[in-house]
Amino acid sequence: MPSSRPDKTGTKKRCKDNEPCDFAQLGLDFSAAPEYSNVPRKETEIMNHELFETLENKVNGLLEKYNALKDENARLVEENERLQNEREGLKSRVDSILGKLEGI
Repeated sequence: MPSSRPDKTGTKKRCKDNEPCDFAQLGLDFSAAPEYSNVPRKETEIMNHELFETLENKVNGLLEKYNALKDENARLVEENERLQNEREGLKSRVDSILGKLEGI
């Protein structure tokens, strides 16, 4: 592995501040620009499209489940209120019956 320390033999060309100008010595590998360009292939585009469709289907499924749960929650809140009102009505009826029994 190349060392990043300057060559002590003095044969290397030096840049300012006594740094080596040989980038290979620093462990840097400069490649030509065409090697870095990554043109998407048709298979990759199809795969990306399929992944987005799968993600879209999952998000739509989650939204449907969310809406169903929200509707069920609203229904349960109404039912809970109805049952509490019914309970209060029964409680007042029982109290009135007990009051009549105490009067006898």
